[in-house]
Amino acid sequence: MEYQDFLEEIRNSVQKRVGEHSNVNLASVLKNNRNCVDTITILKAGGNVAPAIYLAPYYQQYLKGVPIEELAGRIVEFHYSHAREETYDLSFYTDFMQVRKRVVCRLVNYEKNRELLRQVPHRRFLDLAVVYYYMLEDDTFGDAGILVKNEHMEMWDADPEELDDAAMSNTARLTPYECIYIADVIREITGIQIEEKSREQIPMYVLTNTEKCFGAAMILYETVLEAVGERLENDYFILPSSVHECMIIPVMPEFHPRELREIVCEINEECVAEEEILGDTVYRYYREEKRLSAVEPNAA
Repeated sequence: MEYQDFLEEIRNSVQKRVGEHSNVNLASVLKNNRNCVDTITILKAGGNVAPAIYLAPYYQQYLKGVPIEELAGRIVEFHYSHAREETYDLSFYTDFMQVRKRVVCRLVNYEKNRELLRQVPHRRFLDLAVVYYYMLEDDTFGDAGILVKNEHMEMWDADPEELDDAAMSNTARLTPYECIYIADVIREITGIQIEEKSREQIPMYVLTNTEKCFGAAMILYETVLEAVGERLENDYFILPSSVHECMIIPVMPEFHPRELREIVCEINEECVAEEEILGDTVYRYYREEKRLSAVEPNAA
C-alpha cells in the first residue's frame, strides 16, 4: 500500500475504534528545516486540544508487516496515555497584551526555512532567523509552544519590533543562559567523571539555557557573548551543534576553522535529527570588538 493510501486507511481504522463521538483528523505540519510531517489527532466532541501523533513511524511498521488494525490500536492507546484535559482556554491568545508576557525567541536556519518564514514574523540574524513562540504555562504540555504566525500578528494588530522586544526580554527571563564545561555535560549524561586537569586540555563548553531546550538562541544576547568571553579571557568559536545548544571553543592555534566546520557537519549528519539542525556555519566572537560573525568556510 502506498503512503497516501495508508494515511486514509489508518484514519478510517482509528475512527472506527474511537466511535462517532470523536473526530479523527489528519494534518500535514511544516516543521523546522523543510520537514513536513503527517500527524493524526483524536478529538472528542467539544474538545480543543489533543496530542498530534506522527504517522511516519507507523507506516514503517506497516511495511514490516504489522496489520492496519493493530497499528490503529497502538495509536488509540498512545492517544489515551498522553491525552490531558480535552479543553484548554485559548481565549487569552486573542489579546496581545496577554500573549506578550510569554512569547520567546527561537533560532532556525534561514535558507532551509524560507517556506516557513513566509508564514511567520521573523528577523534575520547572520545566516539564521529569529522566530517567535508562545511558551505555554501549563506544565502538562512540556516544552510545547504556539508558533506565532502572520495571521496572529494581524489579529493582534501588533508591531513586529514590539514582538521582538518582548520575546528577547522574556527569553532571557524565562530561560536564562548556561555555559557548561563539556566534561560536566558528559558526566551528567554518562556518569563518567573526567579529571579536573582536563579543563586546560579540553577547553570546550556548551552554551544553552536552563531548560536545555532551544538554547542556541542565547547567542542573540550581547551580554551573554560578553560574559562567555570574560570567562574564557579570549576570542572564541561558536559551533551550532543543534537548535538546543552551541559548543564554545576558545580561539587557539590547534583549532582550525575549517576543521571545526567539518566537525559541525559531521555532528549534523550523524548525531542530530534533521528538524533540530541549526546549520553548518562556524561563528567567531571577537571579544575586544564585541562582534559576532560567520567564519568563511575556507578561512585560514
